[in-house]
Amino acid sequence: MDRLSRYLQSQFFAQALTIFAAGGALIWLMQLLRLFDLVSAKGQNFLTLMGQSGLTTPTFARSILYVCFAIGLVRGLRALQSSRELHTIHAGQRTAALWRAIIAFTVTGAAIVTLVTNYIEPHSRRISADWSAEIAADVVGRALVPGRFTEIEEGLVFSISARRRDGTLVDFFFDDTTNETRRTYFAETASVFQDETGYQLILNNGAIQYESGERGGLSQIRFAQYHISLASLIDAASRTTDAAQTDSFGLLARVLEGTGRPEEIKMLNERFADTLRALAICALAAAFCAYPDGGRGRRRMPMELVILLVAFAEQAVSAFSGGGGRHFIAPTVILAFSLGLLWLRSRRAFIFPRWRLAR
Repeated sequence: MDRLSRYLQSQFFAQALTIFAAGGALIWLMQLLRLFDLVSAKGQNFLTLMGQSGLTTPTFARSILYVCFAIGLVRGLRALQSSRELHTIHAGQRTAALWRAIIAFTVTGAAIVTLVTNYIEPHSRRISADWSAEIAADVVGRALVPGRFTEIEEGLVFSISARRRDGTLVDFFFDDTTNETRRTYFAETASVFQDETGYQLILNNGAIQYESGERGGLSQIRFAQYHISLASLIDAASRTTDAAQTDSFGLLARVLEGTGRPEEIKMLNERFADTLRALAICALAAAFCAYPDGGRGRRRMPMELVILLVAFAEQAVSAFSGGGGRHFIAPTVILAFSLGLLWLRSRRAFIFPRWRLAR
């Protein structure tokens, strides 16, 4: 790759990273505010707050990463046009270097989106879920205040009347409203311990009440001892599935073995569609801005806003299309339109002189 291509790539990446840094910082601050109850209500330290906010950030950053690459490409090309460098590149027949830089930038951006979507985000979800279960075990076993109702996660409310010196919880109460069927647990004593599967909550001499919202009925089951996995409770409260916490390599292995569930196939389609989105939106940005524009004095909608509107419209169409393989429809349409527009503008700019002379 020549010096011009490397220079152009550096301009594109600088713009994209600046935009993503600003958006990522905003998302991280929002996560800090959302998780501040870790410090204020759950008795955790500031490092736990920082770690949990950092682990949940990739999930939200995933939705803006490919848009940041596209807007970075737009801003880089617009800056080249403002400085007349883009005109010089086209007039000096150096467009091959320009297209090499755009293609390399787009492929690299799509690869980064693929890495985040298929590997980093699922693993951050899993680590965050394990850490949340550890926090819940700490809160239940140590930080519950006797005589006070404490909400560990949304829909999970705990209460005790006393705590013995050995950590045993007395008159344990737990209300779970994360499912359609409400479950309320009562136990004379309870304790928290950790085994090879994670943190377990052991209830002794109690009962479970089931209340169905559809039938309006109430049933009760008594027990001498009952084990509850805190990790499963946290996952139910956060609506996180096993497929969301498994990277795409693991999901593909299950599908190839014939044991893949429909939700896992749907998750793979959603993740792979993000790669196609990155390619399509960057191609659209190149089709709009890779050619010099001599128009002056005309008011135009900013191309950054156009890219945002197209990205939001594509996400809306994909969300309401029913999921699965339909996630590929809107990005494919955008990619086909972008390639067609690139072809037309290339012909108009006589980028392919041999074809023009042949006619």
